[in-house]
Amino acid sequence: MLPWKRSKVELVASEARRQSKPKGYAVSVHYSALTSLARACPESALHRVGSMFRSKRRKFRVTSEDPTYTVLYLGNATTIQSKGEGCTDLAVCKIWSKSEAGRQGTKMKLTISAQGIRMAHAEDKGLRRPGHLYLLHRVTYCVADPRLPRVFAWIYRHELKHKAVMLRCHAVLVSKPEKAKAMALLLYQTSATALAEFRRLKKRDDARHQQQQLVGEQSIPLVPLRKLLNGQCCYKPPVERSRSAPKLGSITEDLLGEEQEERAMHCDCEDILEALGEPEGELLRAGAGRGEGPELGQLLRD
Repeated sequence: MLPWKRSKVELVASEARRQSKPKGYAVSVHYSALTSLARACPESALHRVGSMFRSKRRKFRVTSEDPTYTVLYLGNATTIQSKGEGCTDLAVCKIWSKSEAGRQGTKMKLTISAQGIRMAHAEDKGLRRPGHLYLLHRVTYCVADPRLPRVFAWIYRHELKHKAVMLRCHAVLVSKPEKAKAMALLLYQTSATALAEFRRLKKRDDARHQQQQLVGEQSIPLVPLRKLLNGQCCYKPPVERSRSAPKLGSITEDLLGEEQEERAMHCDCEDILEALGEPEGELLRAGAGRGEGPELGQLLRD
């Protein structure tokens, strides 16, 4: 039978037989076989290998921003007690009366972080006024006042000149009582976490120092740069950053003043030698020529 004489049915059947298999057919067959095998044997190594190539998208925060609150700073007052229940009652009463029951104050942004309590002016339009940082290790107590629920207060240990210390109670007014309680709880948790981290790093440094003393500095490997950069604790800054630390400066030498002092001392020596007379003067000059300078100077001063 000639090809052009074939019926439509035979032509369609032959074309269906000639069609090639779709691309990726073998891959899909193998994938389905592996999937069925993995479902049949969930505890096998094949299931663990297959789970490595699964794409699971997860979101997480590397660093979170420190919480910031808009508050009305009422002021501060001196206090005697550093901590304990009711230690802020008298100081808060003074601050509340001075601020005319919360009507007078400064609008500020309060941020609680691992460094402490940072306050900046909220209405700073182009004016870069300096803010305030209350270091965490100097905050001795914080509370949401029970009598004034919207007042958040804390006691801070201020360091003055000549290592003098003054306790002052600071108070701010917030919009809701729940916010004041949340601020007190957050500050307490931040302080406890920072103190634990500070003690851990201090213990690690002490152990390393003891090993260096016993074995030697050369045998102990250096601290990795990653730990030096990321292992800094903000709870208690180093001494050189505090205001009470002694400031070191350059020593300027007054050459002109030294020359004048030497000339004056030389003139005094000549006057003393003339007053002693010729024999004693010659004896002292001879002693000075033999290198008895300090004894001669002491004798002249006597």
